[in-house]
Amino acid sequence: MKVVHYLTYFMAAVFILGETLRRGISYLSINATTMFEDYFCGVLLILAAVLWSKGSQHAYKFMVGAWAYTAGGMFVPFFAHLEAYLRDATFRPDHPHEDINSVILKGVIWGIALIGFIVVMKHKETDKTN
Repeated sequence: MKVVHYLTYFMAAVFILGETLRRGISYLSINATTMFEDYFCGVLLILAAVLWSKGSQHAYKFMVGAWAYTAGGMFVPFFAHLEAYLRDATFRPDHPHEDINSVILKGVIWGIALIGFIVVMKHKETDKTN
């Protein structure tokens, strides 16, 4: 669980810094919803990691919620971009279907989020048996 705890901080930085460096703050005027979703995800992950670090009684719930939100939030971007790539059709101009590196990156992020969620859920099951 310690790895997931540190990974939570790392993924928060990926969402906040990655989105800012990739699109820039000016993208807020174009698609604020996308930016907000990634920033909110990052903040939720940071909050969960900090609560876990402090041993808060609410840490587990926040950790589950943060990883679930992350996995859910990355589901559509990954699979929609993958579908665009497979169909050879760009559905959104800011997500060109030829950009296979973005598809792979989104898949990796979604996979990490799903694994993080599963590990956190398993951690609680392990705590109940001990």
